[in-house]
Amino acid sequence: MPDKSSDAKLGRRYLKSFASGTAFKFACSAQHYAWLAHHHKIPLVTIDLLTEKIEPGAFDIERNRILAGMCSHNLKRNIEQLAPPATVTAATLTAEFGIADYCEDDDFPSVGKSIFTVTLVDDRGKAWRCTSIDERILADD
Repeated sequence: MPDKSSDAKLGRRYLKSFASGTAFKFACSAQHYAWLAHHHKIPLVTIDLLTEKIEPGAFDIERNRILAGMCSHNLKRNIEQLAPPATVTAATLTAEFGIADYCEDDDFPSVGKSIFTVTLVDDRGKAWRCTSIDERILADD
């Protein structure tokens, strides 16, 4: 009997899992964002995961667009697995870096508590939100 698992579609409740995975994926590779946050003294970054727009503009550089694009691509692949008519109408990632708690221990610069939140809005207007928190994150240029 052929395997039909690839045809299976997922319900809206999986949006929370999609948000969680995206927040974690971003948090694991956000070192350059953290460095820029400290360098420019701008603690908050917002990424539209559907259009890949990064704000503020100081963060919209090629190196950062690569990570934003990977997160966006992965999220869009997940969204394709939703059972119609479910879809995502908005997808935002916010990263708040603890730049006030910057330090350099053994030549490893880092910022303090950083909060990564992904909010997905479905076709019914319900927001699905998940947050990943790191107590310290390397700030690598």
